[in-house]
Amino acid sequence: MSLANLIVQPQAAYLYTDQGYYDRNGVILRLGHKIMPFLDQRLAIAMVGSGKLTPTIIFDLIEARGIDQLGQIDFLAAFRNLVRELCPEDASGPDKEDRRFVIGIYGHKQRRALGLTIFTPDMGPEGKAPYQYHPADIIIAPMVPPSEAFGARRINVTSPASFDPRVDGRALVDAQRRKRTGWSHGVADGSRVAGDILLTVVSADGVNFEMLQMRNAQVGAQPTP
Repeated sequence: MSLANLIVQPQAAYLYTDQGYYDRNGVILRLGHKIMPFLDQRLAIAMVGSGKLTPTIIFDLIEARGIDQLGQIDFLAAFRNLVRELCPEDASGPDKEDRRFVIGIYGHKQRRALGLTIFTPDMGPEGKAPYQYHPADIIIAPMVPPSEAFGARRINVTSPASFDPRVDGRALVDAQRRKRTGWSHGVADGSRVAGDILLTVVSADGVNFEMLQMRNAQVGAQPTP
């Protein structure tokens, strides 16, 4: 797993992703962004986890099948089926895909931002069914105590008056860069946030991108906080 934050405020959904793809020892295998944007649907999807799939592979397949021509609801239904197809539960060895998808949407009907997540077995919260959508206004992955990011301030990240997506978002990511222990799925200790941080903003204005942070990272090395 690596960085994939989702924070939903009424006006926009904010996705924060890094560039690192790692082995189980935390060595960077490659660098690349993890976002799949779909402008007509007013949504963006971040993918984290392990396996052979890349955002580019999935994005190209969605285009090839015409899924990107569907409306929001039909798109989401087709994407759920695609996750089941590409990440089957009975796969093993090099064919196994352990994935979590984090989705920011601006709902056409609701006229507000929304968040969803869908995941393969053992990649989501305990008690939540895999291969199903679950509403999510806040996903902080990796989780860090709020005090490590914001000190003594009391923050409600879903409130624009309390949480600035850029200033406070940087503070949150900095705390996540410093996280070195407590990773799940048998991953070794060490930082798992590498390279640039991309902020993807999904709102009534569309899907927009901002480079929140720029950091050097080296393939073949472990990230430095």
